[in-house]
Parts: sequence; structure tokens; C-alpha cells
Amino acid sequence: MSQADGPPTVPRVVRNDWSSVSAPELAGWRPTLPVSVVIPAFNCQPTLDLTLASLSRQTYPADLLEVVVADDGSDPPLTLPPIRPARTRIVRVGADGVAGWGRAAALRCGVAHSSGEILHWLDADMIVFPEHVAAQVRWQHVLPYAVTLGYKRFVEPDGDGRWPSAETVAATLDRGAAAELFGDRASEPHSYVERYINQTDQLRIADHHVFKIHVGATAALRRDLYEQAGGFDADLRLGEDTEFGYRLAQAGAVFVPEPAARSWHLGRTHVMRARQEVARWNRPFFADRVPYPRTWRKVGGTSWSVPLAEVVMAVGDEPLERVRAAVDSVLRGTEHDIRITLVGPWDRLDDARMRVLTDPSRDLRLIAATYRGEPRVRLATEPPTNVFPTPYLLDLPATHGLAPEALRRLIDVADRYQAGVVRVDPDHPDAEGKVGVQLWRTAALGRARWVRSADEPLFDAVTSVYGHRDVTAEAVGVADLTRFDAADLAGGMPRLTGRGRAPALVPTTVEVAGVRSLARATVVVAWMAGRRVRATLRVPDRPTRGGTRGR
Repeated sequence: MSQADGPPTVPRVVRNDWSSVSAPELAGWRPTLPVSVVIPAFNCQPTLDLTLASLSRQTYPADLLEVVVADDGSDPPLTLPPIRPARTRIVRVGADGVAGWGRAAALRCGVAHSSGEILHWLDADMIVFPEHVAAQVRWQHVLPYAVTLGYKRFVEPDGDGRWPSAETVAATLDRGAAAELFGDRASEPHSYVERYINQTDQLRIADHHVFKIHVGATAALRRDLYEQAGGFDADLRLGEDTEFGYRLAQAGAVFVPEPAARSWHLGRTHVMRARQEVARWNRPFFADRVPYPRTWRKVGGTSWSVPLAEVVMAVGDEPLERVRAAVDSVLRGTEHDIRITLVGPWDRLDDARMRVLTDPSRDLRLIAATYRGEPRVRLATEPPTNVFPTPYLLDLPATHGLAPEALRRLIDVADRYQAGVVRVDPDHPDAEGKVGVQLWRTAALGRARWVRSADEPLFDAVTSVYGHRDVTAEAVGVADLTRFDAADLAGGMPRLTGRGRAPALVPTTVEVAGVRSLARATVVVAWMAGRRVRATLRVPDRPTRGGTRGR
């Protein structure tokens, strides 16, 4: 777990319920933070001229506003039109080592050449209303982990395929008539975006799928949030906004729709024109990088660049047999979309001459040999500070094993209640007073890093923004392996299966040597008998509407 401390004055938004934060009223507000509007552009001089003309009429102070146009190899190169914000410049993608091509690469290039504390994406085929920038970035003035989303209406050119001139755009905005720019011409909203926003009470009750609403045509965020999330993936040619939205969510972002940030979108989007083809192209890239919705991984490989869960297990002084039983219980579970980090002093293993059978690091050496060739297991000398962008981290002691369905049950509990952490048997801590098995939501850990005060326990910070659930070991299927001698586990862990919500312990080919071992196994069978989940949640549940809870 990361121990990074956030300033105590940062507002604490619970999940995505941004309504606890009040943004400044636009009338009479005096902004203080510099903003960089980054525009990716390719062979679009006519519409870019209109976008820049509308940006020249923004209510946001000119001395705090810069515009960076990232020319993605246009032929002929793009030029700056006469009507534009005073601080506007064009950079070429590929300059200063920011390589690649496509919208994501252009955005990375534009950000690298910008200086504003707030970043504002805008497509090069948009005409924005005068208060567009101010309406969005007022949120970043009070909430540093906010990602704001502007509104747009799609409009087609006139019968001759023409758009208004830059001069007409500027004059129309000057007289406060932006809504009348296209007269009675038919237009349409971004239907699926606004439908999702409305179904989720303006995103306030949206669940862990909220990132899918991040559409890159117009959005804003703080630079430090952008950097914490890793920036746009320049290897993606399409869908970069959705994938980046996922990483923003894991970094702790809250998504805020801003209807006062209005705009015209000149023509239909690429997705609108070729939805099926775009979806077919994006699906493999999304599946590899974004673990949910789970339906994205129904076909294709079995191992992905970003797993659903990272299991972190400290080896300690446990014998090979116990560690192997714990690790194998995860590897052989029904949830295969995992990665395991075994934490131990692996750096002390060397090739120096020693007595093999009396080597003090013998078990450590045997554990390393057991999993050296397993691609889902890696060895680390220190526990990871976070598992970003993997959405779940399971702290699992090497003294505990999982029933085949246990990890899925834990994730189901976390998602059903949108909990930041799920604890197993917190009323029975270990000898050091620690709760052994805990499933952490990466998005909740990311949010906690923004709001956590200097001396605040991480659990308390996570609970304050996402809540928690407590479950019993027998309800989800967690077994205490210290109830077995290491010799009892020499052939592997007894197989844990579940029927309904009640897991049971059933034998494998492991030999049970004598009455004492058989009695111990019987005790565990009874201990794992079915009880219902015993749960508490510090933050009140919010119902989800609109069918957004899918895995």
C-alpha cells in the first residue's frame, strides 16, 4: 500500500457523487490557474480556423489561456489563421522525440509542449460557446482530481457543404448568439453519452464503468492527474479516450458532466459514421488494456497486459508446501485473469557453494524454483506500492488459501456495493493485529492519495471515499492453512469447492496420515460450512439505475 499523503483540505468525493463539491458561479468568478487547450489536428484547416475563432472569444482570461495545436503530419502543414487566441502556436507531432501518429500521439505531443496547470482537450472540428472553457475548468480550481466533460450538438454543413466563416463565428459569439449560429438547421445531441449521464443521476450514482463516458472531443483535467494516470497511449489509433478514461478512474478521478460547457460539433464523429467497424477494431486493444466490462475478455487470450487482479503474497518464513498450496489455490481458481507477486528476500539467493540440505534459504530457493517458469507469478523483494492500472489488489498471506470461486466472490462483493476494500474476518486479526486477507479497489486507493491526511491510516482514507465491506472466511471460501502441518500439504492443497454461497472442503489425492490429520481436515470442513456474508459498510449504499452494474 502506498503511504503517500494528500493535503487535508482537498474535498472528499464519495465514489462519483460530485454533488458534495460546489464549483464557483461563472458570473463574477476570477480564475487563477493557467489553462492549456490542446487540439490534435490533421488535414483540417477549414474547421480548425472556426475552432480557433471560437476560442478567441472565451470568457476565460486571455493571459491564463494558451492554445497548442498538435499537427499530426498534415499536408500541407496547418497554419495559424488571423482570428485566434493571442497565445496560440502549432507544434508538429514527432518534434522533440514525441513520436508516433494518430490522435493519442498528437495529444501527448501537445501536452509536452504546453505549460498550463489545467489541460483541456478539444477537437479541431468544434465551435465552443464563450463560457465553454471557464465552465469546465472551474471544477479543477476546487477539485484537483475532477475530469469534466463538456456537451455538444452535432450539426451538418449547409446544402453546399460549407460552414460559416471564421468572421461569422466570431461576430455571432460577440453578440451572444452562439446558440443561433446554425439557425434552424437540424442538430442532435451525443445521444448515448447524455442517456448514460441521465440514467446515473448526472453520473452521481455511476459505478466502476463510469470511465466509458470519457469522450475526448471536449474534456478537462489537472496536469498532475494526467501525469499520474500516465497520459494517452500513443500506440492506440482509435479508442484512446476510453482507455485513458479507464486509467484516470484507477488514478482516483471523479467524472463531472458540465452542461454549461456547450459547443457545436461540425459533422458526425467517426464512431457515428462507422460504429460497427470502429467497435471491431477497438475490441482487441480494449480487451488487453481494460479488464472490464468482463465481456471484452470472453474471446481471445487468457493472459492480458492488465490483469483483473494482482495477488500480493509475502512469503516470510513459511515452508515451501504452505506457500505452494496458497499460490496454487489462486492459480487454479475459476478466475484466471490474475497475476501473483511473491514478496521475499530473493536477492539473497546466489550461487555460492553451500550444503544444499541445510541451506538456511532452502525453502526460499525451492519456492523460487517452483514458479520461475510460471508467467502469472513474479518475484519481488518489496511489495508493490500500488498495482495501477490493475483494478484490484488482493493482500493474501501465504498462510491462507482460496476456494476456486473465492476471488470471484470477493470481487462480486466489492462491485455489488462499490466498496473500496473488502476485509475477510476483520474480527480475527493476526498476531500483529492486522487483517490478513483484504481486497483493495485501485480506484479507491487512487482517490485516497488525493485526500489522505498525514497521519491518517490508509484504510480510513479509503473507507471515507468508497466505503468497505466485511465478510466471513467461510462465506467466500478462504482457508487457514496453518491448521495443516506442512507435511499435510506436500501433495497440494485440499480442493475447495463451492455450492451456492457455501464452500466446502473436499479431499484431493493428498494422503491423510493418521487420525490426527484426518481430525484436522474434519475441523476445517466444519469451519468452512455455509454461513452468509456478514457485512458492514461505513458509507451508505447508493442504488444504481440504468443497468450499469454489469461485470
